[in-house]
Amino acid sequence: MKIQVTEKKPGVFVLTLQGDLDMSTSPQVRDALLPLFGREASHVIIDLSEVPYADSSGIATFVEGLQLSRKHNIRFTLAGATSMVESIFDLAYLKDVFEMVPNVDSVLGEA
Repeated sequence: MKIQVTEKKPGVFVLTLQGDLDMSTSPQVRDALLPLFGREASHVIIDLSEVPYADSSGIATFVEGLQLSRKHNIRFTLAGATSMVESIFDLAYLKDVFEMVPNVDSVLGEA
């Protein structure tokens, strides 16, 4: 799993993931994600466009991120999920719980 954190605008952080998100890689994602909530973040975006597969442990990491975002009043968005990854959210009845957008640019373009 390759992970990159970029501040695209002041307070807007994009966590870009590349590779499968599973039990062996979700701790790495968690370690990169959780510190973002301690920074001056107003919006955290997870770029899933290069994640071909995710399992329940990966989804659990995002649920934890969503809970923290709500606690700290930070917008939390999942962007660019592949059909395979999106289907996992569907199966877990979580697709409507998360803000999911087609790509990072679609959410960055908002005022």
